[in-house]
Amino acid sequence: MKSFKEYLTESKRVYEFKVKVAGDHAKDAVEQLKAALSEFHVAKVSAGRSTPIQERQTDFPEHKNTQMTVYEITTDYPATSLQIRDCVAAGLGTTHNCIKVHSALEEKEHEINHQYDERTGEALIGKMQDPSDNSDLASESQKMNFLKDLNKQPRKTGEQVTGYNDAILASAPPKHVKETPGKQVKVETKKFANIFTKQVKLPKGAL
Repeated sequence: MKSFKEYLTESKRVYEFKVKVAGDHAKDAVEQLKAALSEFHVAKVSAGRSTPIQERQTDFPEHKNTQMTVYEITTDYPATSLQIRDCVAAGLGTTHNCIKVHSALEEKEHEINHQYDERTGEALIGKMQDPSDNSDLASESQKMNFLKDLNKQPRKTGEQVTGYNDAILASAPPKHVKETPGKQVKVETKKFANIFTKQVKLPKGAL
């Protein structure tokens, strides 16, 4: 029968990250990474695996003629990829654009999303893109054509719907009436005359 300590050890959760660093790295980079990530209780840092110097790295296309080193890091405390990236940049004394960090879940998600991608091996950097500016979709002429199409559509009037409140509703839908400029509209004020002229008597001694 397993002891409580053995069950606790097996149920212990760890957090795995893959850290990619472009450019040269120090010989004691592993120790620097352990020190930089000490707040997350580093359980393991693998020895860096360096790739040969290439004209362009797939993960760092903006860097030319450089190598890349990959570290696999395991921590006992949870952390985000951005937190690990900030600590690695500070610990190795390099810039953020030289570091890529992905958690184990992010790596699996990336593999699932790109498992059916067709890799041509053709570099996109430095290649001339389609010269079209898509003016047919967002130009002024397209806007004017859109407005013209709206004006061509017939205007709809309201529909009279029968129901339970027919007795208190109008017998026909309202129609728009063109107002004549300068024409005054008479408003009956007899109903409201008493409201403004009625005097209110205050009791004696109120003031």
